[in-house]
Amino acid sequence: MLGLAVGDALGFPLRGVPALSLGRLPALAEDFAPRPRGRFSKGQFSDDTQLMLAAAESAVLERRVEGRSIAAHFAWLWREGVIVLPGRSLADALSRLASGTPWMAAGAGLGVKDPSALSRGLVAGLWHPEDPSASSHAAGILSVVTHKDPVCAAATAVFARAVGLALTQPSLAPTALCDALAGAARFHDAGLAEEIRHLPRLLSWEPARALEQLRRVGVPLAELKEAEGIPSHVVPVLLIALFAVLRVPHDFREALVWVLRAGGEADVTAALSGALLGAQLGSDAIPARLRRNVLYAEQLVETADRLYAARAASASASAPAAVSVKTPRR
Repeated sequence: MLGLAVGDALGFPLRGVPALSLGRLPALAEDFAPRPRGRFSKGQFSDDTQLMLAAAESAVLERRVEGRSIAAHFAWLWREGVIVLPGRSLADALSRLASGTPWMAAGAGLGVKDPSALSRGLVAGLWHPEDPSASSHAAGILSVVTHKDPVCAAATAVFARAVGLALTQPSLAPTALCDALAGAARFHDAGLAEEIRHLPRLLSWEPARALEQLRRVGVPLAELKEAEGIPSHVVPVLLIALFAVLRVPHDFREALVWVLRAGGEADVTAALSGALLGAQLGSDAIPARLRRNVLYAEQLVETADRLYAARAASASASAPAAVSVKTPRR
């Protein structure tokens, strides 16, 4: 959770900044912008972390990933007016939830593939780190609340599974990892599964060439022409975040600097990479200044602890009870 929030907060002030301008900044990922976007506090993260935290609070309350509860948490945030700069499709979905539209019906329709649902996959991955099917199912619930397109569900499921594997099998080779992630994608969309399987091949490419290839995957030409850097599309955001972690698996800052310099949709992309490296390497791998200065750092840790405790309690409650067998008297 800290890694996700830190990546998000580093990318939030840079959202939409041209990649050429980012290349001139010397100290990316060393500290947060003093006053990002002019009016937010230092270390402010975006709607991606806010909704992930709301989904985590729902899971703590319900002891499972439950769509109606998630929708209620999201609707409350929307009515309070505290969600930070949500995109159009997300804002419309949240408005429908707040007006009483059922959670299965409120999401943006088929064809809307923006990346705002992705960060919530962290909750599915943390709740079901060793159960791929349950993780993918939970990711689908977390996604459909705001986005109905199956590609959004598939991408969220891939991120969830990547979190689970980072926790339980952090030494998996790239090919084995991506094969497992492809299985998570296939639960919702076979096309994304194939793209995931091919990802390790790009590790032998020059990074700039790989980035240019990845930013095009699945994006309509008209959208690509309008985008600078990482497009606001769920597929390239996911692929670039995964590629950054595969390329630099042991250096939190270096991996995030590469993502941030790509420009465009850098906040959610860096959030995903930060979460995966946090899960894989532990919180000590996140530079101390960033851990300390991200907004609401104590709340992030507290939420993570409560989610862990709720998951443990849920697992204990669902475990079969011990059966006492008496030996018959002779």
